[in-house]
Amino acid sequence: MSNLAKRAIFGGLYVALILGALLLGSPLLYMIVFGLIVFLGVWEWSNLVSTHRTFPLRRISDASAGVYLFWVTYMIAQGKAGHILLVPYAAYLLYVLVRSIYSERELMPTDLAKVFLGQIYVAGFMSVANIFYSGLADSRLLLTIFVCIWVNDTGAYLAGSTLGRHKLFPSVSPKKSWEGFAGGFIASVLVSGLMLGWEPLWLLFGAVISVAGTWGDLFESMIKRQVGVKDSGNIIPGHGGILDRIDSLLLVLPFTAFLLWVIHTYQYLHLS
Repeated sequence: MSNLAKRAIFGGLYVALILGALLLGSPLLYMIVFGLIVFLGVWEWSNLVSTHRTFPLRRISDASAGVYLFWVTYMIAQGKAGHILLVPYAAYLLYVLVRSIYSERELMPTDLAKVFLGQIYVAGFMSVANIFYSGLADSRLLLTIFVCIWVNDTGAYLAGSTLGRHKLFPSVSPKKSWEGFAGGFIASVLVSGLMLGWEPLWLLFGAVISVAGTWGDLFESMIKRQVGVKDSGNIIPGHGGILDRIDSLLLVLPFTAFLLWVIHTYQYLHLS
């Protein structure tokens, strides 16, 4: 099977899985699919930055802790649990801190920083999706985020491959161009308008998705370049690892949530 065929088949399966989790109205399916993404993402992060080099069980525990954080924040956002359930997660982080005193001290604090960054970068930022899915914002926004990221990538590829002349960030990602960025930006803004409405807020929403998604892609590219790998993993044939699929999402989620918070805070202060 050619690489193009693999990309088409497994890329389609990935998209179908995400759309199913978002559109079928099953919270259990959502928690399973996104929980699996978090587990694989934290696991790949540990492999990528080489934490716990000889302790794979610790990678499993880090990935499991990330899933716990995601599930607990989902239940809290749904109003089905209290913040007290975050205590075991905090206890795990404290355990990691104390454990570092008694083992591999020559690798600390570097490994410790990598573990905590992985929890924030993957599990923490993915947990922001629960704000959208729970309806505290609007569940349509989460679907819009995914679609805008996909069309942003597609628009950037098409524009960059045909018109690309000026490098966007050659030291991190030599293939990206300003022309590609513009193509993805326009596509994201238009799709956000089509899905949510043509009000300035939703056009800005699409713009933030494009910019934050590009930063997310560049951040992961920077990490991979520093450690000398092409992909974060090989779990998705033709596409690489799960982090290669969600690198844009990991920054888009907190940036869009922050945008909505700023808008709502401004409206509240203005009205009051």
